[in-house]
Amino acid sequence: MGSDCGPGGSQSRAVWCAHVDGWTTLHTNCDQSQRPSNQQNCFRVCDWHKDLYDWKLGAWNQCVSVSTRTFGGMRPYVCNGGEEGIQTREVGCVLKSDESLGDDTICEYFEPKPRLEQACLIPCPQDCVVSEFTPWTSCSKTCGTGLKNRVRSVLVPPLFGGSACPNLTEFHTCKPGPCMGPEGVYSLRVGSWMPCSLPISRPVRQAKHRKGKGGARERPGVKDPDTRELIQKKRTRNRLNRQESPFWDIQVGYQSRTVSCAHRNGSTVGLSLCLPWDLPLTVQSCILAKDCKLSEWADWGPCSKACLDPDPESPRGQRSRTRRVHQFSVGEGEDCPPLEETEPCDPQGDGVLPCATYTWRTTEWSDCRVDSLLSQQDRRRSNQTGLCGGGLQNREVYCVQANAELLTYLNNLKDKDASRPVDSKLCGGPVPNTSQLCHILCPIECEVSPWGAWGPCTYENCDVQEGKKGFKLRKREISNEPTGGPGNCPHLVEAVPCDEPSCWDWRLVRLDECIPDGELPCGPGTQIPQVQCVNSSGDMVDKELCGGASAPEPIACDVPCPKDCVLSDWTSWSSCSQTCSSKTIEGKQLRTRSILAYNAGEGDYETMYCRWCTVLYGLCCISTAVLIYHVKGVFLFV
Repeated sequence: MGSDCGPGGSQSRAVWCAHVDGWTTLHTNCDQSQRPSNQQNCFRVCDWHKDLYDWKLGAWNQCVSVSTRTFGGMRPYVCNGGEEGIQTREVGCVLKSDESLGDDTICEYFEPKPRLEQACLIPCPQDCVVSEFTPWTSCSKTCGTGLKNRVRSVLVPPLFGGSACPNLTEFHTCKPGPCMGPEGVYSLRVGSWMPCSLPISRPVRQAKHRKGKGGARERPGVKDPDTRELIQKKRTRNRLNRQESPFWDIQVGYQSRTVSCAHRNGSTVGLSLCLPWDLPLTVQSCILAKDCKLSEWADWGPCSKACLDPDPESPRGQRSRTRRVHQFSVGEGEDCPPLEETEPCDPQGDGVLPCATYTWRTTEWSDCRVDSLLSQQDRRRSNQTGLCGGGLQNREVYCVQANAELLTYLNNLKDKDASRPVDSKLCGGPVPNTSQLCHILCPIECEVSPWGAWGPCTYENCDVQEGKKGFKLRKREISNEPTGGPGNCPHLVEAVPCDEPSCWDWRLVRLDECIPDGELPCGPGTQIPQVQCVNSSGDMVDKELCGGASAPEPIACDVPCPKDCVLSDWTSWSSCSQTCSSKTIEGKQLRTRSILAYNAGEGDYETMYCRWCTVLYGLCCISTAVLIYHVKGVFLFV
């Protein structure tokens, strides 16, 4: 295989010299220094190269306008639905192992080269479209210099190189009036809110209060044991009623901020100077932030896949574990992380059964059936043959369990029936075709050639000629053998009666050389026909028997004069340009003729306009020797 494939092959082609008018001439009439080569080295492609080489397709480039590519620049036009463009890409034959470039002819041997260009459409540019401006807002200040603005929105964004959007907001200064009195001198300064904190509890406040008044005092009426017990039960009951959910331990606190009055020079002054204004809140309630608290992770759950999959690329199973919330986040506390996590897993332990795999199964193709469209059939043979031509074959496709026999063996089941069809969703991959085109050969009708010329008028039997009329024959041949043999063809011979029959006639054998009239060396002349006298069976007889028949007349001809162009006869056909067979490339044979005499005024060959002509290189062949056999007029190359 290695010696017959790969580099080291050779390709050949025919090379000849031709006049600009198209006719072939001698090689000496063309410039020998520019003669193309008729052979070159090549790569011999074999069928197993298909596993090594393949086309590598590059990405399509940007769509380029046809006008830009044709005329070298943009032309003004009115875009209406888009502009026609062309995309190009690089395509090369590469070696699959390392993607190194190879000869394109290797990949072209198996499939045509993919197209390098394709049509595309460049959408029309879409400019940005915006709405109208809203009305101007009110001035940001009641006195002095402020700002007012108006806005607009984007209705359609820019696309495909359209113009960008303009500004969506406009500002304008405004002066409601000069600031008068304290408003122009003093202003409130409001601080930020302090962090949320719990208020001081009641026992702490009471302890501080007692401490401030010289110690604790016993309450009157609490010395009685029964009364003390009732008070204690009431406090316990109230505390139990106030218990919240363990998940939502919410505590309400407070936060404060400072509010001061400032002079326009930045100094702080008494708050009374800003009292005409409504003072903002300095204290507000808030919720204390608490982070989320979770329990520890529970144990991992069972694996979702309880069988072993023979396919290593199949998806694995999943197992999960969870944890509980002890305390939800409150306020600005940290949120709870995920309460469940999963990880891939495989079933563990001995005796784990393999997973069921599924595959597509099909029935045999049905017989080819042709739709019974009798109106489309040939009525001349509608009663002789059935329907024929293009038809359709069908088959059933179903999904089955591929390893059903293995599972049956492992489970010790006695039922060895064939796999039953299952839901088609279990089978992956493309669904096999359920129908395909087919063809039923149509019967071949007999085709005959046109009738030939009527033959001579002759007797049916030349030995008995008295009182009998003659007849003439004409024949035709079978040009297309019909189905069932020549018996299905119409008649091939016709005969008609005729008068003055004869059993002998002249038959043309050949024409003599053309002899110019008037003993001139060239010009118009005649050719004398050489004839034989034959009977009705075609056998040659004595010429005297054909005395009553008219002999062929001389034929006009022409002898070229020296001023006319004279060509030699055609040479024999050359050998085939291909030295081995090919499914895609046909060989060629050539024959030539030479100029024996130029026509007057043509001049010698140096002033002729001739050029070299070639054909495509033939199939790449590798052989150490070429043996030529001549069998029945055909050259065979080995």
